[in-house]
Amino acid sequence: MSRRKTPTIKDVARAAGVSSATVSYVLNNLNKVTPEVDALVRKAAAEIGYSRNNAARALKTGRNQVIGCILPNLSSPVFPEIANAVQMRAEALGYATLVIDSGNEPLREERVVQTLVRHGVDGAVAMLHPSFKPTSPPIFPMVSLDAQFAGLDSIQADHFAGGRLMAEHIIALGHRRIGMLSGFSDLSSNRERREGFMSVAAGRIEVVWEVNVHLLPQLRPEALDAIRRREVTMIACVNDLVAIAALSALKAENLSVPGDVSVIGFDDMQWSSWPLIDLSTVRQPLDLLGEQAVELLVDRLRFPTKPIENRVLPVSFIQRGSTAPMAPSA
Repeated sequence: MSRRKTPTIKDVARAAGVSSATVSYVLNNLNKVTPEVDALVRKAAAEIGYSRNNAARALKTGRNQVIGCILPNLSSPVFPEIANAVQMRAEALGYATLVIDSGNEPLREERVVQTLVRHGVDGAVAMLHPSFKPTSPPIFPMVSLDAQFAGLDSIQADHFAGGRLMAEHIIALGHRRIGMLSGFSDLSSNRERREGFMSVAAGRIEVVWEVNVHLLPQLRPEALDAIRRREVTMIACVNDLVAIAALSALKAENLSVPGDVSVIGFDDMQWSSWPLIDLSTVRQPLDLLGEQAVELLVDRLRFPTKPIENRVLPVSFIQRGSTAPMAPSA
């Protein structure tokens, strides 16, 4: 019995009625053809059973069509949303993705980078610890998520504008005495959110207390003590996980939300819209962060000498049930 011939690019071109070069443009996701031609080529490839030989392609191009995705904590609901967006966009562009939890530790991040090198990734999307020191030039092309590093492309949400939106919402609701659960200033996103908030709040809102907290759904004793003092009508939180911790602390004190105290977060992770949480928050576009980070990385792979790009995405405010106008009695 004769063995069936494996379909080639020429076979796809013949089936689609286009040139081999056009097929190559489509399968390499170079965006050089119309959507109609793109769909035609992909349909023809599927119908004749064509699949790319990535091993042969790697020998020819020096690339393995694999990227890394380094995130600090995969147990947080925010980072899996980003990882999913990275993986889906990478797959659409012809890349597989290796996702690694770095534990938000600089030394572990260095080991993670070496691990990705050993696995032959072409580049990586990474949310890095502030003390991470990229090599010059980078060991492989890398796009930084949520912070700028010298020599790396980056993408982040407009944290400063998000802080302003929080303060504007609080003022519009009539709250004047608030508490703040802020993030530690080593993270640029924490600093920018606070700076944006204070640029609007200064002279218009009294910050009765402010406690720096870790970006986790557990509060430090100092934060719990501040909540127990019942001195404020609004708590502004550095992110949604911290806001959920604040909601739990208020419930433990038999304080209603938003009747006694309103709570506002930042991120708009999936949990925040659940009816039991119903959190007013600033939405940063987590899906776009992941998708556009991959696009920046692929552009860097195609054009290694292009200028460094630092991209900032707009944010928006989402009002839900955890905030309300200040009660006259308060």
